[in-house]
Amino acid sequence: MNLTPSKSQFHYSQKLIDFGKYFLISLVLLLGLHLVAYANSPEVIIQPEWSVDLEANISPITAGEQLFVIGNQKSAVDSENYSATLFAINTVSGKVQWQQKLPSREIPGSYQLIFDNGTIYASHDNGVVGFDPKTGSPKTSFKYTNINSSGSRDRLMGIHQDIAVYGDSIPINKSDLSRTEYETKVFGITKDKTIWSYQLPKNGLIGGISEIEPVIQNGILLLPSRHNTTAGWTEQFTMMDVASGKVLRTWEAPQNPNGLGLRSAKVFGDTLFYTSTFDHSKMHSTGSLRAISLQTGKEKWAYAITDETNWRTKAVSDREVLVWQSKDNVDGNFVVLDKETGRFSRSFKVNLGYSLEPQILTWADGRIYIEALETGNEAVDFFGPIRNSWVRAFDDKTGKSVWRTSTLLNSSINYPPIVSAVADKPEQKRLIFASNILRTEGSSKVHSFLIP
Repeated sequence: MNLTPSKSQFHYSQKLIDFGKYFLISLVLLLGLHLVAYANSPEVIIQPEWSVDLEANISPITAGEQLFVIGNQKSAVDSENYSATLFAINTVSGKVQWQQKLPSREIPGSYQLIFDNGTIYASHDNGVVGFDPKTGSPKTSFKYTNINSSGSRDRLMGIHQDIAVYGDSIPINKSDLSRTEYETKVFGITKDKTIWSYQLPKNGLIGGISEIEPVIQNGILLLPSRHNTTAGWTEQFTMMDVASGKVLRTWEAPQNPNGLGLRSAKVFGDTLFYTSTFDHSKMHSTGSLRAISLQTGKEKWAYAITDETNWRTKAVSDREVLVWQSKDNVDGNFVVLDKETGRFSRSFKVNLGYSLEPQILTWADGRIYIEALETGNEAVDFFGPIRNSWVRAFDDKTGKSVWRTSTLLNSSINYPPIVSAVADKPEQKRLIFASNILRTEGSSKVHSFLIP
């Protein structure tokens, strides 16, 4: 028997169809409005995974699932001998695994922290101590000798394969207040003895350029020095084999008859990036950013600078070089060059809320992490009544802000953030950094944020 649907049944079915259409249209409209609202909403703000009440004296470092921090669990301002403690923190839980008090220093905050060959090392006035990273037990120590200068600076240059390298520049004529001539000596030591020593063949001061100090990379010591000659000040870089103390090569920065002009230098991996700009006050400034191999001492490439801007290398990835370009150190933008050839790749601006050169940043996985500031004045005033801070993540292709951490009240971020892998989750990363309070209210902390 055939059944014919009634008109009322057709009418009811049509209502269901119409309702479905209206429902889908409304859903699409609501979804579209949500997407538009999300696109125009403030950036994502993430909260800390964990925080530890700890005042960091130097930049923390990581090794595996451990974070090593030299600092105090209370401010060292009232300390008489500026003693400090080495803390080992589990990066997963934020729990302090062990702590060891370090020998005191004559001035605060001048320790160094180095992880090498399965040992965590910390420097002090008279040498270096090494600890087992898992247990915190003392493992080894090095004692400085043959040094006559005061303890006002850290003399450790680096450690490689359990060889510590240290040295200093001693004024030749201490009665001369200008102190333009120095005798510079460097030593390589093991636990038991000094295995080599070296003296610069001509008078010179270690460092010379404020941005770069002696550094050890891949078994090579880069010793920067500044020399006063009849032609003016010159910058020289001596490259030495850490195991033998043998001088491998030297590289002298290009000179300008009117002086060095503006310059900066930084070492990343096996390359020295040296920037010099001459005749900066004239209409046509000339200079270049040079990439110098530590292995060969030869120039890999040079990028010409023909405008009146300052260039400072800020970070290097496995493929690219990140440079800050600014005029008179304000109103700058980032320039990205190819690491192997020096060819221009792209440039972009980031909105920092101020125009000064960012001093604290980390570049990893397509993001640039920079400290942001909120002060009590319209201009950036580092000594103003209010200074709140946070870390903001920018896209390294567009310069757009992607997300930021929660606001850290009355604080300063003095050291570059660390990007650390999460165990068993290679796609997940952590952002770890220290924030120190500026006054007595609150407490300094070490924070960990899971990167979204």
